[in-house]
Amino acid sequence: MEYVKICGLKNLKDIETCIEMGADAIGFIYRVPESPRNLEKNVINDLLTLIDGKILTIGVIKPQNIEDLVKMMSEIYVDLFQLHLLFEIEELMSLPIATRKRLIVVLRLNRESLGPIIDTINEFKDQFNAFLIDNSEGKGKGINIDLAEKLVLKTQDTKIILAGGIGIDNIELILKKLKVHGIDASSSLESERGIKDPVKITEFPEKIKEIKNKIKSEE
Repeated sequence: MEYVKICGLKNLKDIETCIEMGADAIGFIYRVPESPRNLEKNVINDLLTLIDGKILTIGVIKPQNIEDLVKMMSEIYVDLFQLHLLFEIEELMSLPIATRKRLIVVLRLNRESLGPIIDTINEFKDQFNAFLIDNSEGKGKGINIDLAEKLVLKTQDTKIILAGGIGIDNIELILKKLKVHGIDASSSLESERGIKDPVKITEFPEKIKEIKNKIKSEE
């Protein structure tokens, strides 16, 4: 696993903790007003200036259409965009490949969607930066590990990121059972909804390092 992202950051102190503890990426929620983690563009861009490229930055967005997506991508200066689709994935193919490669496309996983999602990933696997599998959107609803395992087995050589209720208590099971590109955590690392817990965001990356070393020693 190469990618550990802590999402829904809102202040410099928590970001600096993520950087210090070795997280690979952080996420900012942009133009999602229903989220308690939502930030205005000037706040995000000010934080980006202070970070000064020390960690990979992701804008988490829910554009209404392609025009809305392009506008959002011009407003905040993050490295990549995590895209919760409100339109068909095929519409993204109208964008230049350089733009598509800055997109992490979110797909919602359940028993009914498993087959279609596998087909979608295999069809478009070379078109985007990665695919994020989620059914929570920051609400802490746990990912179905058995379904995720079936998906991973049938989407080989694809960058798959898992999200949904992933935290210190279940990360060992996930890492031992699933060979994925990355993990995305948010609500499980909070003391209350929308407020990151400094202890949890300190312990989570450390726990992952410990588990990875343990798995490596057992191989």
